[in-house]
Amino acid sequence: MKSKKAFMLGAAMAASCFVSACALAEQPPLKLSAQTVKQAVDTALKPGGTLEKTIVSDALKQKLNAAKAGQPKVVKSKAAASNVAIDSKVGELEKPDPAHMKQAAIAAFTPLFPTLDINTLYTLTGVETGAQIAYHFNLPKNARIQVQLLNQSAGTDMSLTLFHDDGQGNLTPLGTSDNPGSADEYLNGVLPAGDYYWFMVANAASNAQFSFGVAVDSNIDAYEPNDTEQTAFALPDALNQVTGNLDSVNDVDYFSFVSLRGQGVGMFLGDDGAGTRNQWIFERFDGTKWVEIPQGSTSTYPNLTPGYTVKVRVRANPAVALNPQAKYTLSLGSAPRLDQSDVNGDNVVRIPSSIYQLATQAARSLSWSTRWSDSTGEPLRGVTPVLRVDKRFSGPYNWVNYEAKTGITGAASGNVDLGTCSGDFHVVYPDSGSGQTYNWDTWFNEGGWRIELKEFPGVGVGGNISQYVSLGHICSQRIVR
Repeated sequence: MKSKKAFMLGAAMAASCFVSACALAEQPPLKLSAQTVKQAVDTALKPGGTLEKTIVSDALKQKLNAAKAGQPKVVKSKAAASNVAIDSKVGELEKPDPAHMKQAAIAAFTPLFPTLDINTLYTLTGVETGAQIAYHFNLPKNARIQVQLLNQSAGTDMSLTLFHDDGQGNLTPLGTSDNPGSADEYLNGVLPAGDYYWFMVANAASNAQFSFGVAVDSNIDAYEPNDTEQTAFALPDALNQVTGNLDSVNDVDYFSFVSLRGQGVGMFLGDDGAGTRNQWIFERFDGTKWVEIPQGSTSTYPNLTPGYTVKVRVRANPAVALNPQAKYTLSLGSAPRLDQSDVNGDNVVRIPSSIYQLATQAARSLSWSTRWSDSTGEPLRGVTPVLRVDKRFSGPYNWVNYEAKTGITGAASGNVDLGTCSGDFHVVYPDSGSGQTYNWDTWFNEGGWRIELKEFPGVGVGGNISQYVSLGHICSQRIVR
């Protein structure tokens, strides 16, 4: 009894670039199962007509079979169990380019076998037992693929193997499907751009006919393949924010993060501002089972054992129609802590708190600074603090965002030009700051400011209880008798 074998990626996908500008570690070899990973490329292929049989030379047959016999093994890693997470209700890193399989730089690539189109179903006739048939296809970009061998004549038994060519004729077997009898053969997975070969062997055939092709879906994010817990995309030691998508209702994206120092780890899932968050279910693994994190909530492990791996996943919400073009934003990494913040105005004669409560007062500019770390005190480099300013409250809030990026010490600062104004409010008050008492006639507007972190909601200055720090924008001041 023959069994359907696994679809094995011959090389790992790696990535570079994250919030602290360090390189992402190369991902380990991956393994996807054709039996369990049926991922949204079962689309109808356009007809490609009937092909003439090609003759595979004995040398190429030997090359293919030798490569097939050397298929590598995959070692799976195990994660430990751990601490209790705290979920908190709260009121982008640029996507890395996936690394290709290593390919030699050559002036022109000549495939070993005839080239056929992707997303096309071809038919072969007159196949006899022992026939070995091979064709080439090219993936112009990273894609989720399904290699298909269908519609075998009665009494026919074909096997299907997929090979990768490194550009110099060196072959790597990526998987074999060899179901009993005339059952259909499928290989499913995510592959980088490159050159590939169908290799089909007739275990039994008599003037037989069958069809084959490859369905290709290029609407994938840069972190594929990460469709299983074992192939979770490992994020680096930082507070990471990544953008991804689900290309089908069956797609599941797994991510992991290692708490190297035992620092707290935080996680949050949002959307790209398009109001699509309800399309996804966000879950963390508690060591035993997957636990859903409610929409609009962060989840934090305050303390962990050094080296503990936190795993999360994003899957489709079955109650909502999925839009594969919609983007989610995932925050996962060192839980942020605001160690220091200052927001100061320029030189004004302050309105006394006995007249009007305005914590920060400025005429033309604000200067601001922050410093961030993780729970162990390690500076958070490369995160994005945001000073949000509404310099005049009138109706709904009108926050203007001013961003900065933290450096190696976890610090970031900036300046805000408030511009001129004509005040809504008018007060006269005495001031003796110069050593002599004067009455100051002042027009001003009332506003406010907040400090947030772009990568993780619910931390900073201003929150659900005290939403902002009051700001007085001084429009004009003069001395009166």
